[in-house]
Amino acid sequence: MKKEIIISVVIVIIVVVLNIITQKYTNITMDEISNELAMIREDLSKENIEEIEKGIENAKNKWDDIKNKLVIYLEHDELEKVEMYIIETASHIETKEYSMAIQSLDTCEFVIEHIKEKYEFSWKNIF
Repeated sequence: MKKEIIISVVIVIIVVVLNIITQKYTNITMDEISNELAMIREDLSKENIEEIEKGIENAKNKWDDIKNKLVIYLEHDELEKVEMYIIETASHIETKEYSMAIQSLDTCEFVIEHIKEKYEFSWKNIF
C-alpha cells in the first residue's frame, strides 16, 4: 500500500512539473509571436510597406518554428487557427488591403490569448 502511494505522489508531481514547464514555454512563445504581430500592426497603421513585408515574413517563419514544438502538446486545431490568420493577414498585405489585415491580426491576437488562457494551470481549468 505504501509503495502505491509513493508512486502515485511521484506521478502527480511529475505531471504538475511538466505542466508548469509547458505552460511557461507556451506563454513565452505566444508572447514572442504576439510581439511580432504587434510590430506588423504598428507598421500597417503607418503604411510602411517595406517593414510590413519583412515583418509578416519574420512572423510566418517564427510561427513555423514555434508551431513545430507546440504541436507536441497542444491541440492542432488551435495552432491551425493561428496559422490561418497569419496567412490571411499576409494575403491581405499582398493585396494592399491594410484594414482587413489589421482585422486578421486582431483575430489572431485573440486566438493567441485564448490559447494561453485555455492551457493555463488554474483551478478554473482543472474543474
